[in-house]
Amino acid sequence: MKSFLKAAGLSVAVLTTSMYASAADAAQKVGYVSTGAVMSQLAKKNNLNEKLRGEFKDRVAEIERLKEKLSEGVEKLKRNGELMSEDERVKLQRKLQSMESDYKLKVKALQEDQRKRGGQEESKLVKKLKTAVDQVAEQEGYDMVIDANAVLYANPSDDLSEKVINAVK
Repeated sequence: MKSFLKAAGLSVAVLTTSMYASAADAAQKVGYVSTGAVMSQLAKKNNLNEKLRGEFKDRVAEIERLKEKLSEGVEKLKRNGELMSEDERVKLQRKLQSMESDYKLKVKALQEDQRKRGGQEESKLVKKLKTAVDQVAEQEGYDMVIDANAVLYANPSDDLSEKVINAVK
């Protein structure tokens, strides 16, 4: 019985060692990409912030005008509220409440639309990044490319970040 256990233990050790050796042979060349830095560079390269700002500038200007009117109305109410008749004051207060509701609704809608468009543009960049990583990895003969954040130590020569940035079309 003891010899059977020894033989079984030895075979498990040999099998485990051979599995690690096979895994090491399977992934011979591993590179890494600093995806955060690359995404930031790509966003700058594509003028993403300016593009989105330009897309929403009319709505932002409208919201700013509404905010200014609301501030003027509140100031008018503070300044002249005691001099106004009760009906005028109530009418102005209701108008200001309506303007404030409209303002909040427009701000919320704008923020949601900006978030959606930002997500769409980011998704496009991620697709471009993935394509560029695949292209560079294939050209350079890498078996695996991982994110730099997952690496504790790596040879700087295996950093593909600059090559990926240059490969993005």
